[in-house]
Order: sequence, then structure tokens, then C-alpha cells
Amino acid sequence: MGTKKIKRTFITLALSFMVFSLFVSMASNSYFIGKMLKNNYFLTIELQNESSRDKIQEFEKFLIENENVKGVRFLDRNEAFRNLQKELEIVIPKSENPLPNSIIVYFKDENKLNAIQELLDVNPIVREIYLDSNLLESTQKKVSALNISLFIFLFFAISMYFQISTILRGIVVRDYMILSVKAPQNNRNFEIARNRNLIPFVGASIIGGLVFFNFYVIFRQKFQDILSNLILQSFNQLVLIEVVAIFFAVVFSWKSSSKLKKEEA
Repeated sequence: MGTKKIKRTFITLALSFMVFSLFVSMASNSYFIGKMLKNNYFLTIELQNESSRDKIQEFEKFLIENENVKGVRFLDRNEAFRNLQKELEIVIPKSENPLPNSIIVYFKDENKLNAIQELLDVNPIVREIYLDSNLLESTQKKVSALNISLFIFLFFAISMYFQISTILRGIVVRDYMILSVKAPQNNRNFEIARNRNLIPFVGASIIGGLVFFNFYVIFRQKFQDILSNLILQSFNQLVLIEVVAIFFAVVFSWKSSSKLKKEEA
């Protein structure tokens, strides 16, 4: 068999693993970004002016213990006043601060929002509840779009796995046929044909993965420079997912090649 064909097959496998890694990373980032957006679900509670710090801390503990609440953050009225001045780009005397102390409540699931509001409505420390419904609706749409993207990229990743598996099976069959012509009496031709492709196959997966990681690190930074609000997974966050995905693709593809029957070859 010509050296050019061997090189072409190796390059094809390496490129296939690189594209497989790309789709895995896109699926992983879709899930990652969606999870980050869900962390932005929050509502603001204005507290009664006469509420003492002890009552506020007790109220915070009460909120944290609720199964629907992810976290809370106390917002001092002076801090809120400074934020307001910065947002409006004006200067107002501190003595005229009309804002009360407040607590920002981060919740886990928008479907539980009514249950949280009902819990707060009857609490005497609560003065007012504010929810940015436009932001919530916008976030929900983004999360839905990312969930669709997740399944699409997973579909393409699985499709690439089948392509990788098919290429490997084709190589094994090809080598078996060549060995069968050269030494038809050898009963181990199929095993030899399969085993001689193990190292090149694993090597192609490693090369494809490494090339992808180099491109990912470079283009991730460029994308984030252009789109400052876009936060993608770092190399450290993604590497384990990619290694596991490539490992399973190699293992299952290799096991699939063992199921080839000599009669079919």
C-alpha cells in the first residue's frame, strides 16, 4: 500500500478528531453559558427602614434555607445610592438618599418564582419586591436557544464519531484484504490488520485533539476581545471534557472494529 494513502488516511482521521473536538467544545460551551445565564435570575427586596441589622441577618438566613433560593446579597442603602449616582451620572447630597436597604435574591428556577414571591409577600420586613421581567424573559429566550444549540452540536459530535468509526473499520478491512491476498493461509490476518492500526489511530486522536486545543486557545481570546460580553470556557474548564470525549470515541470505535466479521471483510 502506498505511503501517500497511509498519510492521507492518518490526516483524515486527525482532522475528523479535530472537528469532533470542535463540536464537543461547542456543546459544552452552550451548556456552560446557559448555566451562567441561569445564575443571573434574581429579584430585589427593599427592606423596611426600621429593620435592624439582626433582623436583616435573620431574614437572610431564612432565605438561604429556602430550597428555591440559590444565594442572597445584602445591598446597603449607601452602596445602592452610589450605584444610582454612577448610573445617572449625577451628584446628589448623601443626606437626600431616598433608598432603603435591600437584599438581592438569586433563585434557581424561574418556575419557582411565584412560590418565592408568595413567601416574601407575607414577611413584615419586606417593603417592596422588584423583578426585571424584561431581563428575565430575555434570559429565558437565550437559555432556550442555547439548549437547542447544545442538542444540535451533540448531534454533530455523534455524527463525527460515526465517521471516525467508519474510517477505522474501512482501514481494517482494507488491510485485512491486502494480508489475505499475500498470505491467505494465515488465520490471524484479521487480528494483525486490526492491531497494526491501533497506534496510528490513537496517534491521530492525540494530534487532532492537540491541534484543536491550540486553535481554541487562540480563537477564544480573539472572540472575547471582539465580544466582551461573551464568556467561553477556559482551557482548564474544557480540557477534561474533551479528553474524556476523545477517550470514549477511541474506545468505542476500536471496539466497533472488533465486531467486523471476516466474511464481511
